[in-house]
Amino acid sequence: MENVPDAAEVVKDWKPPRSIQAPAGSKSIRRMSRRQCWKGLQLMDREGKGLRVVTSRPFACGEVICDFHGRLISRDEGLEIQQNNQTQAGHLFFFTSKNGLDMCLEAHEERCACHPNKTTFGRQIKHSAKRTNLSPRLHFVEDDPVILFMATRDIQTGEEIRYDYGDHRRSYAGDGLDLTPS
Repeated sequence: MENVPDAAEVVKDWKPPRSIQAPAGSKSIRRMSRRQCWKGLQLMDREGKGLRVVTSRPFACGEVICDFHGRLISRDEGLEIQQNNQTQAGHLFFFTSKNGLDMCLEAHEERCACHPNKTTFGRQIKHSAKRTNLSPRLHFVEDDPVILFMATRDIQTGEEIRYDYGDHRRSYAGDGLDLTPS
């Protein structure tokens, strides 16, 4: 009976869970995407592997972590970049817009034109097919396509975030990707 917590202490220390899955039209999503001020993330250098994104706070399953931010180009332009320059190919995100157009977000520049003083987190997220903890979802912020990364499970402080790039699937380059708008 010594290891049983007092119910009053448990209730006093309880905090409600953070918001899960903010709606696509949410003001906070628009603000964070526009300003690129995603909280709870930090960049860390891993020797020989470059920058990686690590959490500085816990995230709940389904919570929006950050976005993939880049220049919007056509699918054909993205495929051309992929074929001609393999170093830039890792910073392409193919999808189909709500108008049915095949598009690509291209983020090979470390700093984008709209955020010249910031390195965006989504660009630095590493690939993992087996240890993934994020899932990309297509959203529209003021009719502009935005790829949001959402936690697929609870993520602890200090954990590296990863998603499956899908580049080993037949659906790579936007054919059949499950990025249905939410």
